[in-house]
Amino acid sequence: MGSQENIDPSNANNEGYENSIDSNANNNLTGEYFQKLDPRIIKSWKISRWIRFGFFFLILGIPTLILGQQDFFAEIAIYILTFEALFGAYLIITPFLYPLIEYRQWGYVITEDRVEIKHGIFFIQATIIPIIRIQHVTIAQGPINRKLGISTITINTASGVFKIEGLSDENAKVIAQSLKSKLLIRMKQQQKV
Repeated sequence: MGSQENIDPSNANNEGYENSIDSNANNNLTGEYFQKLDPRIIKSWKISRWIRFGFFFLILGIPTLILGQQDFFAEIAIYILTFEALFGAYLIITPFLYPLIEYRQWGYVITEDRVEIKHGIFFIQATIIPIIRIQHVTIAQGPINRKLGISTITINTASGVFKIEGLSDENAKVIAQSLKSKLLIRMKQQQKV
């Protein structure tokens, strides 16, 4: 078995770690800087929102337009079309506005004893995951993210599933390996006690 290098993603000086500390990043309560996501996630979020809009139009818009041509449906079709138009306008605006806001809000910190994730658009949610509570870590990519070269790390604990989206493929591998190493170290320390 080869030697295993302990890479700490909270230290931006590690070789191969692309996501350096952003001087504009927000601090957490303990003064550490939140790492920013890969900027390519903005494009991914925009594409997924446009796909959502397309499904909305296909599933609701086209049938309503067709049924609106029928006499028995024409009276209520105007109300349904008005609602769909307003909701459609909202869906058209979200690919332009929300990914930019979301990108500014997203951040994560990985220390020796915890993973801290913050995200949200209007309401910011901060989650602290103790390293010792992690059961397993998964790296995943959908077709859009695969094309863009970004990944999502899923951290599973007994209490839930937590994700860090929009990491470069290389960064995701480094972080997953680092979390695995930290977990093994913490488990060995607990067994000694």
